[in-house]
Amino acid sequence: MTTNPNNRNTHIVILLDRSGSMESIATDIIGGYNQFIRGQADAGTDARVTFVQFDSENPQEVIVAGAPIAELVPLTDATFVPRGGTPLLDATGQLIARVEAHQAARIAAGLPAEDIVFVSITDGEENSSQEFTLDRIRRLVTEKQAQGWTFVFLSAALDVYGEAAAMGVRAGSTQAFAANAVGTAMAFRDLDLKMTQFRTKKR
Repeated sequence: MTTNPNNRNTHIVILLDRSGSMESIATDIIGGYNQFIRGQADAGTDARVTFVQFDSENPQEVIVAGAPIAELVPLTDATFVPRGGTPLLDATGQLIARVEAHQAARIAAGLPAEDIVFVSITDGEENSSQEFTLDRIRRLVTEKQAQGWTFVFLSAALDVYGEAAAMGVRAGSTQAFAANAVGTAMAFRDLDLKMTQFRTKKR
């Protein structure tokens, strides 16, 4: 089965850290992301994707904005080039606002609401945000979770669970991974499995 009879498709929102510290696992991130997208495309057509990369030079580079999962193109070493610092709070806050506006526009147009799954992928701690504070992000994430959004936090930072909890993300939706080929591949495989289970359960 590839469609959702309740018309509540899943909108997968991916926020990917492109800061300089990601350089050592750039190839692994590209491979893991592409495998995840292929897996979700195979899981059915009832999903759309918004994909944003961030770093201190651009905290909100929108690569894909609400495209059907089947239309996504692979990430490459030309489109994922690590650089700069890690404005995680700014990137998170700006993307939440972007998705909020998109969902409001859908409802205004008479289109059905979507189930939002907001996935953050990073390898280090916040170090360069200027617009959003940790407290503001925690309040935003808590508010959106209460409205039904799901937040998933994948990180190779030393204090992954503490960092996620400080942002308001629930422990059960947080995953640590080793910043190497094996750890990155395992993290994306687990994400693919759980996302497929989430989508299948809704049907």
